[in-house]
Amino acid sequence: MRFRFLAVIFLLSLFALAKDAPGPLLVSHNDIKGPLLDEAHTEDLTIFSDGRVSYKEEGNDRKTGSYTLRLTPQKLHRLTMLIENKDIRSLPAEIPSQIRTIDYNWEKKMDLFHKGAKQTVAIRNFYPLLNTQRPAYPRPLLELECMLQEIERSASKRPAPKGDENWCPLVLEEAH
Repeated sequence: MRFRFLAVIFLLSLFALAKDAPGPLLVSHNDIKGPLLDEAHTEDLTIFSDGRVSYKEEGNDRKTGSYTLRLTPQKLHRLTMLIENKDIRSLPAEIPSQIRTIDYNWEKKMDLFHKGAKQTVAIRNFYPLLNTQRPAYPRPLLELECMLQEIERSASKRPAPKGDENWCPLVLEEAH
């Protein structure tokens, strides 16, 4: 009898702890193919409202792994401000392809959580460098993507990109 009583107490406390666990602030999924014909990888990033980060990447063009990280309060605040930005909140559920592709395709899906509401944004053939030629994506979306790229690099301990691979400063400069 005592065992059942202890088991019930344990299960109830487990359920209580599960309810208190912070929910996600952002969930991002990237499916990237190219530029070479056989290159492909996926990235799954979840950022929780308490600053915990879970990142998983797999594919044949980089190492496969799962990583965790905790954002500083400053980064978490900056990320929250970007997610709550009116330009981000007004994004449509789907952003169609802005450019025709031949050898590269980046499909992005984000679930953004705003005080109890979930916003899903799917970007078909995402190509941020297009903003260097014409306004294709709003600046806050590019800032958010650059921040997510930085978080993914920090979690996986990859070095910052160099040269042509470092497209964020160029895109953000042009997006004024």
